[in-house]
Amino acid sequence: MGYESRKRRGLRVMASDLKVAVDVQHIYRPHKPNDRGSVYTLWNGTKTTEASAALIYAAALSLYLTERGAQVLTNDPGRGILVGHYSSRNQSATMWGAHLYVACHLNAGGGSYALMEYMNPKAHGAAQAMGDSLTGVFPALGVCQLRVLQDTSRGAVCVRWVGSPTLAVLCEPFFGDHPASQRMLAAPELVSVGRAIGSGIVSWWERSRPKPI
Repeated sequence: MGYESRKRRGLRVMASDLKVAVDVQHIYRPHKPNDRGSVYTLWNGTKTTEASAALIYAAALSLYLTERGAQVLTNDPGRGILVGHYSSRNQSATMWGAHLYVACHLNAGGGSYALMEYMNPKAHGAAQAMGDSLTGVFPALGVCQLRVLQDTSRGAVCVRWVGSPTLAVLCEPFFGDHPASQRMLAAPELVSVGRAIGSGIVSWWERSRPKPI
């Protein structure tokens, strides 16, 4: 068996029993067909949207996880998977048996940090691992902020209906309207964002998954 084959086999062992739902939110909502999230004006005057950037980093995240043997449930409008109201997406991920649900967004408001939010305190470890990995790749972001969502929090609507034992993290890796972060809106950087988040998820899973007796 060649080196590359052994390497691929080793990668698949890392997360072979992990199930992650990767949901790009704002889009695939027939009741809000024009929603694309925040709109960012770039230095050259062109505009891009939160959803278009999230699609790229979510695709890279999903590929990273599947390369390591994880099962990934992601948006598939043709098959009606992770579409419609957030409540139905949340519930579908739980029914599928996801260990982790990642609601993919970007942030707006001019901040210069990463943000991971969650409602269930048990999701703290996953959120921290995702943030640590992300800021390790992009040190200019500083320390990733971790925030517990209350029922009245703005972001609660994104993950409120995720049921136990699935853990949920609202992922906002950077602010698309901060000048210093806008270089991360380029496709190669967004791929690195997704892979960094995926690395954090795998690290969290390796530490927290049940150990065989």
